[in-house]
Amino acid sequence: MSADSSESRSVPSSQGSPAYGRPEELPPVKPPSAGFIVQLFLIPALIVMAVVAVWALFGRLADSGTDWGQLVAELGSGNEHRRWRAAQELAQLIRNDQLQPPIDRQPLSGNPQVCQALVKLLNESLNQTTTAQEDILHQEFLARCMGSLQDSSQTLPVLALAMQPGRDVEVRKSALMAVTTIAGEKFDKAMGFAGDGSDADDNLQRKPLAEPCLGDAAVLEQLRVAAQDSEPVVRHLAAYALANVSGPSSIEQLQVLLLDGDRRTRANAVMGLARNGVAAALPELQKLLQEVLQPTISSESVASEDQTERVLQQRMWQAEQPIMARNCLRAVRDLWLVATAEQQAQLKQSVEAIGGADLFAADVRNQARELLQWIGR
Repeated sequence: MSADSSESRSVPSSQGSPAYGRPEELPPVKPPSAGFIVQLFLIPALIVMAVVAVWALFGRLADSGTDWGQLVAELGSGNEHRRWRAAQELAQLIRNDQLQPPIDRQPLSGNPQVCQALVKLLNESLNQTTTAQEDILHQEFLARCMGSLQDSSQTLPVLALAMQPGRDVEVRKSALMAVTTIAGEKFDKAMGFAGDGSDADDNLQRKPLAEPCLGDAAVLEQLRVAAQDSEPVVRHLAAYALANVSGPSSIEQLQVLLLDGDRRTRANAVMGLARNGVAAALPELQKLLQEVLQPTISSESVASEDQTERVLQQRMWQAEQPIMARNCLRAVRDLWLVATAEQQAQLKQSVEAIGGADLFAADVRNQARELLQWIGR
C-alpha cells in the first residue's frame, strides 16, 4: 500500500457527521456561552452567599436570644444555679463587647444596671460566711468581672472587701488583678499615653503621679496590707497593682518591696518603679538582667533544701525566664531616659547579650534588637 493511498484514507462518518481525521477539520473554538458562565461562576457564588446568609441569620437569632436585661433580672433569682449561669453569660457578653464594640448601643461594661447587679451579687456572696468551694469559685469569678466594668465608684468598694486578708487567697488574687486593670487604664490616661504601639509613648518622660489614680481609701489600705502579706503571690500581685496606682505612697511601698525575699515580688517592684520612671529601680534591674542571662536560676535564689522542690523551682524558672527577659527589656526602655551614662552603657551591654543569646526564643531576641535600634535613635 502506497503512502498516498494511506493519506487519502479517512474514517467514514456516521449519520453525515464530518470526519476529524485531519487537523484542519477540527471543530471551531467557540467562546463560552452566557449559560455556561452562569453555571461555572454565578451559581457557586450564590450557594456561598446563601450559606453565609444562613450563618448570619442563626448568629442574629442567637444574639437576640441572649437578652442582657433578662440575664440581669435572673441575677436576683432565688435559684442559685440560674443566678450564676446568668452571671457567666453576662460576663461573656461583656467580653464580646470588648472584642467587638457595639455601634447601636452602649457597651454592657458601662451599663449601670449590669454593673449594679454584678456588684450586688458579689457583695451578697462575700457577706456569706461560707468556705464551700463552689462559693469561692463564684467569688473569684465575679471579682475578676469587676475589672471589666467602667463604673469604678461601684466596683472598687466591693473589691476592697474581696481583698481582705480573711478571704480565700484565690479571691484576693482575682480582686488584686481587677484593681490592677482598673488602675492601669486610669494611669495610662493620666500619663497621656497614646497606647497605639508607636514610639511616642516610649519617648515620654515617665514620672510618678502626684496623687494615686485611685481615690478609694479602702482599696489603698488593702493594697498596703497586701504588700506585707505572708503569701508571696499576694505580695507580687500587690506590687503589680501599686505600680498602676502610682502616687507617693505606692512608690514608697514599691521601693520597700525591692528588698522582698520573693524573687517575683522583687521583679514586679522593679517593673512597677520602671513604669513610673523611678531611677531607684536601676540597680535591681541590672541584677535581674544578669539573672535572666543564666540558663538556670542561682542556688542562692532557691530557698528550699528539698531536692524535689529545687527541681520544681528550676523548671518554673525555665518557664518564667523568657517572660522575665521581656519585662526587663520593657523596663530598660522605661528607665533609659533617667539612667546615667554609666548605667546606660551597662544596660546596653545586657540588652546586646540578650539579643545575641541562643538561650532565648526569636521574639525575645528581636525585642532586644528593636530596643537597641530605639536606643540608637
